[in-house]
Amino acid sequence: MTGIKSVLYDADMNCIFGHPYSMCDFCRTVRKDRENYDKCIKCDRTGFERCRATGETVIYKCHMGLTEAATPILDNGVIIGYFLFGQLLSENSRDSIKEKIENGNFSDKDLLISYLDAIPVTDDKVIHASARLISMCASYVHLKNILNLEQENISVHIGKYIAESISDPKLSISSLCSYFSFSRGTLYNISKKSFGMGITEYIRKLRIKKAIELIENGKDPIYKISEKVGISDPNYLTKLIKEETGETPKRLQMKKRSYAKKDR
Repeated sequence: MTGIKSVLYDADMNCIFGHPYSMCDFCRTVRKDRENYDKCIKCDRTGFERCRATGETVIYKCHMGLTEAATPILDNGVIIGYFLFGQLLSENSRDSIKEKIENGNFSDKDLLISYLDAIPVTDDKVIHASARLISMCASYVHLKNILNLEQENISVHIGKYIAESISDPKLSISSLCSYFSFSRGTLYNISKKSFGMGITEYIRKLRIKKAIELIENGKDPIYKISEKVGISDPNYLTKLIKEETGETPKRLQMKKRSYAKKDR
């Protein structure tokens, strides 16, 4: 309806569909240079990251000065994709972009400027109205299941990652958000729905469970077990185990050995 370049991405920021399929002559020419191509991709990802952080539509300028907007597609608080529109020349931007071209490292500056002159100016009101429109499109994509997300699969991946990283004392909300590209809110929603608790509590419970298994099935001292479950302070681990079981690690180990002798 708008004639504005619009692109649909999945949660991993892979392009699924674009209309019109080809980008404008200006952007296509800019992207012929590898350095500028990388800058364009970085701009898109920065827009997605801002979406992920805020959960809302963001309007921004690309590295060349054209206006773009990105909006997240959400399913129960989890981002399952993005809508991006752009390659718009906003009011009062043409002169600053020309200056950037003239001062930049471009192989054919005259050609770029001619392509820039061919881009019509888009009124700021139209840009903001279009941003609201893509928010509506994002809701449509979700309702029609154009993008699907199995949250159970995500929780399986999160659980597996935590289990494999349990010995890392740096395992935290921040490290998980960074690895899975989630916001804290998204991670909390997934954890609450899938594990019945916040992610910090879930990690702590897994560490305690793993520590108890190691105590009952081995002979390692508590400081070694602390290292294996990512808790740097053995005294703190002892306190957690006692709160969970009512027994000290040494007492648990003795009980396990006693039961083993009886079984023999």
